[in-house]
Amino acid sequence: MRRILALMAALAFGAIGSVAVAGPATAAPTCSATVRTLIPSPSPTGWAENLTYDAAGNLWVTRSLDSTVARYDRNNRLTATVPVTAPGAIRTGPRGKLYVTSGNSATNMLPVGPLTGTIVTIDPRAPRPVAKPWARGLGMPNGLAFDKAGNAYVSDSRLGVVRLKPNGSIDRRWSAAAPKNVAPTATVNGTGINGAAIDGDTLYVTLTTSLTGRVIAVPLAHPERARAVADLTAPLPGLVDDLAVIGPSKLAVTTTLGQLYVVNVRTGSSCAVNVGAPLTAVTATPGDPTRLVVASENGTVYVVRL
Repeated sequence: MRRILALMAALAFGAIGSVAVAGPATAAPTCSATVRTLIPSPSPTGWAENLTYDAAGNLWVTRSLDSTVARYDRNNRLTATVPVTAPGAIRTGPRGKLYVTSGNSATNMLPVGPLTGTIVTIDPRAPRPVAKPWARGLGMPNGLAFDKAGNAYVSDSRLGVVRLKPNGSIDRRWSAAAPKNVAPTATVNGTGINGAAIDGDTLYVTLTTSLTGRVIAVPLAHPERARAVADLTAPLPGLVDDLAVIGPSKLAVTTTLGQLYVVNVRTGSSCAVNVGAPLTAVTATPGDPTRLVVASENGTVYVVRL
């Protein structure tokens, strides 16, 4: 459903007119990589939306359709499930807590109705972890990243890029200058701002639907200076989901058409791994950036070894 709505929005956006692309329209070469299943899908509704590791090495997976966050130990055994309504991104934030976006559903992407999206926290060290509210007033909070000062950056597929202060309140001045979800420009050439990842002083975000499969760089100090840094699917439109930093100026980016892209934003070079399933998110294994763990819409979690 979310992809259908996003495609409709992209087609409407494309009718507005053409926009500039960041670079030449060339297909990415194939990365040298292996792919295997790490965790099979638990059910037909097991959609794995996002994932991250905690400090103890447990893997946490958000399962949007089941409204749960699942914890797996180092042997890939399910050890806990935490109820969270339509969870999206999950990240480690201040004080070692896990932060989870909630309300990641297609209905919240529509530009009408109340802002019911939230962010909750989970203490990964608790014997029986539970979700507690931390931030409110969001639309469809999708991607999430934290800077060193404890500010949270939300890729909200309704509102655009939003910054939250360490107390969970919206930094409205910063957010007003950041890219919006539906605002046709040479940089925002699509809709559904989705993933979020920080490398140094730059936030990288993706567009669920884009004329070129675009990745956008947003300087943390100057959000009004956002620029395009990669067009992964040009000259074709792209269905890009989440992303992760896997090295200096190096990103891994997922698409719902089944490709995992590895991009050097400094040189513009990229390659792609065809995983063969609609991909939603990626994270690097702690201590091994060549071992990427990837979530999918079919609920399976994969390992991609570069």
